[in-house]
Amino acid sequence: MKNFNHNYGETMKKLTMVVGSSFLGLIFIFFLAGRPISDLLGYFQAGASTTVKSIENEIPDTIHDEKTQAELAAARNQLVDRQVQLNLSQNQLKSLQHEISELVSTIDERGQVLAKAYPVLQNAVDGKESNITFVSTHFSLDEFQHEVDDLLSTQERDENALRIKQAGFERLKKSVADGEAALAAMKAEVLEIEQEFAILKTRRDQARMESDTLDLVDGAMSTGQSSTASIGKSINRLEGQVENLEARNAARRDVASVENRTKTSRLTKTFNRLEALKRYASEAESKTDPSLTENVPTQSEEVDSKEIEKTPYDAKEVVIRITGEEIDPVNEK
Repeated sequence: MKNFNHNYGETMKKLTMVVGSSFLGLIFIFFLAGRPISDLLGYFQAGASTTVKSIENEIPDTIHDEKTQAELAAARNQLVDRQVQLNLSQNQLKSLQHEISELVSTIDERGQVLAKAYPVLQNAVDGKESNITFVSTHFSLDEFQHEVDDLLSTQERDENALRIKQAGFERLKKSVADGEAALAAMKAEVLEIEQEFAILKTRRDQARMESDTLDLVDGAMSTGQSSTASIGKSINRLEGQVENLEARNAARRDVASVENRTKTSRLTKTFNRLEALKRYASEAESKTDPSLTENVPTQSEEVDSKEIEKTPYDAKEVVIRITGEEIDPVNEK
C-alpha cells in the first residue's frame, strides 16, 4: 500500500511538471512573438468552448432531453419555493391587517375616553377641585391627571405604531401584488417552455420517423431496381431455355419415323370415342322421345311404301297395308 501511494504520488508529480512546463513554454513562445498573454488566454477559452460544443454535439439526444427535463423540474421547484414565500407573505399581510384593525379600534376607543375626560379635567382645573368623579369612579385630581397622562402616552405610542404598521402594510401589500404577478409570469413561462419542449420532441420524433420512412423508400427503390435487373436477366435466360426446348421438340417431331406419325394419337382416340358415344346417346334419346319418332319412317314402312309404288293398288288397299286394318266397303259407303 505504501509503495502504491508512493508511485501514485510520483506519477501525479511528473504529470503536473509536464503540464506546467508546457504552459510555461507556451507563455515563453507568446512572449518571444510579442503577443500579449491575454491572446493566449483567449485561445484557451476558445479551445475550451469549441471542445465543449464538440462534446455537446456528441452527447445523445436522450441525455439532452433528460437535462432539459431536470432543468424544468428545478424551475418548478423554484416556483414551489416562491409560492410558499408568497403564501407566507400573504399570511403576514392578513395578520398585519388584523393587527391594524385591532389597533385602530383600540385607538378609537381610547380617543373617546380622552375626549370625555377633557371637559372633566378642564372643569376640575378651573374649579380647583381636588376630587373628580369620572365614569362612576372617584379620583383625586393628581390621580386623574396621572391616568390621563398614561392614556395620552399610550395613545401616542399606538398612533405611531399604527402609522408604522400601515406603512408596512402598504409596502407588503404592493410586494405581495408584485410577487403574485411575477409568480404568474414565471408559471406561464415555465408552462410555455414545457409545452414547447413537448411539441418539439414530438416534431423531432415525427421528423425522424419520416426520415426513416424516406430512407426505407429510397432503399426499397434502389434495391428494387437492382432486384428487377437481376430478375430480368433470369427471365431472359429462362426465355432462351424455353425457346431452345420448343425448337428442339419441333425438330424432333419433324424428323419422327413414319410409324410414329401414323399411330393414332391419344387425342384422336379420345375424340373418336366421344363421337361414338354421342351417336349412341342420340339413338337412345330418339327412342325414348315420341316426338322425335313420329315423322321418322321405320324399315317396314319404307319397304311397304316401295311395294306400293311398284304394285298398282287402290286407295283402300293402300290404307289396309299401311294401317293393318281392314275397312268394310259397305260401312265405308
